[in-house]
Amino acid sequence: MHSIVVGGIAPVVTELAAAQQRAGHEVHVFTRLAAGQKEYEVIDGVHYHRCAFNWHPNLVEEMKNMSEAMVHCLFKHEDEFGAFDIVHGHDWHVVHALDKIKNERGRHIVFTVHSTEYGRMGNSYNGNGAINGMEWYGTYIAERVTVCTNAMKNEVMHLHRVPEDKIRVVPNGIHAWKFDGEIDPWNDCKKKYGFGPWDPMVLFVGRMEWQKGPDMLLEAVPLVLRERPDAKFVFVGKGSMLPGLRARAWQLGVNHAVVFTGYVSEEEKIRLLKSADVLVVPSRNEPFGMVVLEAWSCKKPVIATHGTGAGELVWHEVTGLKVFQNPESIAWGIKRIFSDFDHARWMGENGRYAAEKAFNWDNVASKMLSVYQELVG
Repeated sequence: MHSIVVGGIAPVVTELAAAQQRAGHEVHVFTRLAAGQKEYEVIDGVHYHRCAFNWHPNLVEEMKNMSEAMVHCLFKHEDEFGAFDIVHGHDWHVVHALDKIKNERGRHIVFTVHSTEYGRMGNSYNGNGAINGMEWYGTYIAERVTVCTNAMKNEVMHLHRVPEDKIRVVPNGIHAWKFDGEIDPWNDCKKKYGFGPWDPMVLFVGRMEWQKGPDMLLEAVPLVLRERPDAKFVFVGKGSMLPGLRARAWQLGVNHAVVFTGYVSEEEKIRLLKSADVLVVPSRNEPFGMVVLEAWSCKKPVIATHGTGAGELVWHEVTGLKVFQNPESIAWGIKRIFSDFDHARWMGENGRYAAEKAFNWDNVASKMLSVYQELVG
């Protein structure tokens, strides 16, 4: 979060490092240098080393340049202050760095796979072969591989032939208290989108890509409107599917009930979460789903799909609903929420409890530290 923020890896690395520091460890993060930032800074007790490197039109080559810069910074620090006990790399981008650090310095290597090229392509093998290869090599050279859910564990074991005794599940976390505070759903949010104060509201937050399944939710809209013509649907996010989704909403005759916001600020996203009656995560592939924890922190139930990390998080009929990856099942889940709003609010309260107790960052850091201790004692 203190470099160039991209996707869900940024908060995971930042919060995990800070929680490990709170547990009494010395933690260094080697990351990218953004314009106007210092090369070295201590934030929340964590040492940030920001590394400059040369741009390249080929992403894989650019990440190799980044990895070389990170290795140079890490070796320079070790030469002056001593060796690191554990070197922990996140996703394929830094595999070249991990390889050099292991081969030249013999450090213990932990590698976290946050998502796979297969998953990002919507469960397709037609992704970038070089990236697939880097993912495999990262799992091969690491002494421990960590993933955020059992669904992700099974995916990585299947794709990259990782032996089960080498892989560990460590969930992501959240600071639920950051979502505290009440709003007036209509005056602070719904009115802006032209909704009535009592219109039931469904929210989607994510990239408009095949992996995330926004098309399945859109196809479910007319099925819901047959029973709840006052229902409203908000799609937050941008991506390659967005123009087609807007056109499809007109074809389905549901444009009056659907809003596509594109990108919104963090503050607006939280207002939408607090105003919605349910968050829907209709993904075809979802390693974890940070937005699930965000919705629970806002005391909202979650509908998520079977066979995904997000679906794995949901306790059916307790913190939300699990549905199948088709519009009919998604529509069933939404209508189930709308049939008993008291029960839906109770599930949202349970979700908040789970976010606070099971998914707080100190618990997550403790689980990750136990993985490190397997290697260094």
